[in-house]
Amino acid sequence: MLLRRPAAALALLTALALPLSALATGTATAAPAVAPAVAPAPTAPAGYVPVNPIRAYDTRNSFLTTWASYSPMGPDENLTVPLAPYTGHMPPARANVVPADATAVVVNVTATAPTTDGYLSLSAMAGAPRTVPTTSSVNFTVGQTVSNLVTVPVAQNVSVPGSGGDQHLPTINVYNHTGATHVVIDILGYYQPGAAAKYEPTTPTRLLDTREGSGTKLGPDTSRGLVVGREDLGTRGATAVVLNVTVTDPDADSFLTVFPPLQFVPSTSNINFAPGRTVPNQVVVPLNYGDKINLYNHVGSVHVIVDLVGYYGPTGHGLYSAIAPARLLDSRTSGGRRPPYSSTTVPVAGAAGIPAEATAATLNVTATEPDTAGHLVVHPAGTPLPNTSNVNFTAGGTSANGVTATLGGGGVEVDNRSGATHEIVDVTGWFTNG
Repeated sequence: MLLRRPAAALALLTALALPLSALATGTATAAPAVAPAVAPAPTAPAGYVPVNPIRAYDTRNSFLTTWASYSPMGPDENLTVPLAPYTGHMPPARANVVPADATAVVVNVTATAPTTDGYLSLSAMAGAPRTVPTTSSVNFTVGQTVSNLVTVPVAQNVSVPGSGGDQHLPTINVYNHTGATHVVIDILGYYQPGAAAKYEPTTPTRLLDTREGSGTKLGPDTSRGLVVGREDLGTRGATAVVLNVTVTDPDADSFLTVFPPLQFVPSTSNINFAPGRTVPNQVVVPLNYGDKINLYNHVGSVHVIVDLVGYYGPTGHGLYSAIAPARLLDSRTSGGRRPPYSSTTVPVAGAAGIPAEATAATLNVTATEPDTAGHLVVHPAGTPLPNTSNVNFTAGGTSANGVTATLGGGGVEVDNRSGATHEIVDVTGWFTNG
């Protein structure tokens, strides 16, 4: 049964779009430096079904919560999130976004208005005891708004009480470590056995960098189209693309939304940022209407960088198996801070129950306690360093980003392109050819 939320609430927010993020000066918290004791069971190999971005849950909005009241998550609290947003309350009705046979879901999770430095951790948690997770999905500082793309195993047939009687729905679990924070969940797609679209990695390729050429930023309330389905990239005919999108040098608090063309700007966001910050996030975008995507900036102006990572489509080969997050690397307990301009090889295949034939993996990569600003680059082990980036960070902070990484020799390399920093790598699933 779903546990009732605490009645106490902080200041309440009701807007559907995310609030403007505050520039934080604190230090985000990474999950404990402890590895899971038991490798979790994987889900069945599955293809991918893209979804036009849809908001599934928002603790600031009574229409998008399980109960007719809304409040921030409290410290050491678990929240069961139905993957079927309300379309009406009288009588209760839900959109069946994620089907009953889905094995995993791809969500953009956002923490906003936190009262302390902390982190969120996402999992299925179906029937599991409520324990403190050993991994983190989103790291944040007090007052900050931070998003991250996360792939999570789905807990099916969970009883979700509602005003019209209990319903049994697919769900995921969100855990908040400390303090209070609002949480927003946007669904981007799901994995389903028998789905026709399979994953195909590409060589990391930069598709857009607005700093080049005329150096024109994306302005306020402005959308820009970008062709991503191209013959030369092998992405023509894809049903969705996997991108790493980075914003840099913004002059205002704002957010960026990436979405298919020929539709209104959705009430979702992918990256939230404050003036002067450089913030990346992985994005999976459907190509329902041709070969383009749209990039929308809310207010102010900002440079945008788009790197292609891979795609889903009928010509792909990768079927996905999800697990509860497992830690592969934590330099806080093994080897200390990685020195400037160093490379760390992280074995993936053969770890945490991942088979030797795995071709790619979904990771959450975190930099914590760096002594300077910089970035990490994740690429197949044994391959040249690409002209792309995955995790951008500031001195003393903690920054994380989802990475869909192709494996080389069964592993990946994490390159630190600045001063010394701790590195943490968690795995959430893998692809095998099928």
